[in-house]
Amino acid sequence: MDNIKIKKTKNKIKVFIDPIGNTLNMWWGNPKDSRSAIEAEKSWDVIALDKEKQAIGLEKLNFFPKEIEPLNYIKDIQKILIENKLNF
Repeated sequence: MDNIKIKKTKNKIKVFIDPIGNTLNMWWGNPKDSRSAIEAEKSWDVIALDKEKQAIGLEKLNFFPKEIEPLNYIKDIQKILIENKLNF
């Protein structure tokens, strides 16, 4: 991981939260420039790299704590809709 460089940019950081996948994605580079990824050393997080092996993004896994796991609420809502024969 010593050969990874962080791409310096004056662009805005783009942040995407995926409640289903329980991830937070941050991009300070263009996501379309992503060519490979590596796992962070002390976590399961993923660092996106461009063709020059510069870090341009980060995916934080298990972003939400278990107490507020969004997927549990979605399953509960789906169950209620199905039990009441409501379309969604």
